Amino acid sequence: MFQAGAGSTRIDIRSVWFMLLYSSPELLDTLTTRERETLLSGERDNDLLDALAEILARQVESRVRSMLASGYRIRAEPLTRVRGRIDHLATARRRLMDSGRVQCRYQEQTIDLPRYRYMLVTLRLASHRARAAPVRRRCLTTAQLLERCGVSPVDPTAPEMSKEQYGHFDSEDRKLVLLSRLTRDMCAPEHAAGKNDLPAIARNEHALRRLFEESVRGFYRLHLGPLGYSVCGERRQWPAEGSSSGIAHLPNLNVDVAVRGHGLQVVVECKFGPIFDVRYGKTMIKPDYVRQLYSYASIFSREFDGRTEAVLLGALVDGSPGPNLDVVVDGIPVRVHQVDLATPPAEVRESLRSALSQVTASDLA
Repeated sequence: MFQAGAGSTRIDIRSVWFMLLYSSPELLDTLTTRERETLLSGERDNDLLDALAEILARQVESRVRSMLASGYRIRAEPLTRVRGRIDHLATARRRLMDSGRVQCRYQEQTIDLPRYRYMLVTLRLASHRARAAPVRRRCLTTAQLLERCGVSPVDPTAPEMSKEQYGHFDSEDRKLVLLSRLTRDMCAPEHAAGKNDLPAIARNEHALRRLFEESVRGFYRLHLGPLGYSVCGERRQWPAEGSSSGIAHLPNLNVDVAVRGHGLQVVVECKFGPIFDVRYGKTMIKPDYVRQLYSYASIFSREFDGRTEAVLLGALVDGSPGPNLDVVVDGIPVRVHQVDLATPPAEVRESLRSALSQVTASDLA
């Protein structure tokens, strides 16, 4: 349990895992139905890192059996025979000809690619952070398997990973890299001195706020998408008139989550922090939030042939003075709902379901 964000929002580490998982739709879409059910059913909420590490180890083992992709790396060394190109300057400067050698620069085929080094280091990290001994053992065994194949246990740099290119026959590696990245994020260490830095999500309020928005969007997309609802974040311009130079100074309308389907449109605005304030002894919703939500809902309702509702979804802060509310503002139903991230993931799921009770309970079951 640690505190983060505006107003010292308390977050259970399992809730961080929950948010990381649902904010990775590009990874979840590539998993098999069984693997996805293992992660999302709720049965592994208490050891989600173990479940993810086990999937990573199993898929890396399968990738090794199907033959790892190979690439090329540039080598430069003195040789007794010419290979590739001769570096005449280095040969003369080091007087290599005196010993019958020349400095050569050439390309060498290898499987020691940054992507596989990234997986290997991730597996070694998971072998220390997983709770269950069998999972730790399997991660370590899989890491050693990669080493025996010729992959070095050296963590690649970000520039090296950005240069990785994937083709049709090695597209599986892209999924494994995404899976490794999520596993690393879930290996969030406790707040104690050590050689490992905390992941950005655990020390950056902006990253946590963005993670909260993405996880809410991912949660509704995964649960409502198969039922005929579209779930996305949207950016629009204000419906303004005037010169283009004047309109260019207006900010965009950035909706965190827009849910549409079956004649219903729900505009959801996420706030990672307190949504209530006490002014002159009176508890009220922060005025800017009300104005923002009403503006978004009213503008979006003009272009939708159906019912439009709005939800202000906030992360519950210790000692929050305000309750959950249901009001109607100028004909638009508005729900104010707070999610307690200090509770177990099962309760977070239920809280997110109840926030969108406009969509029937059977749809969210």
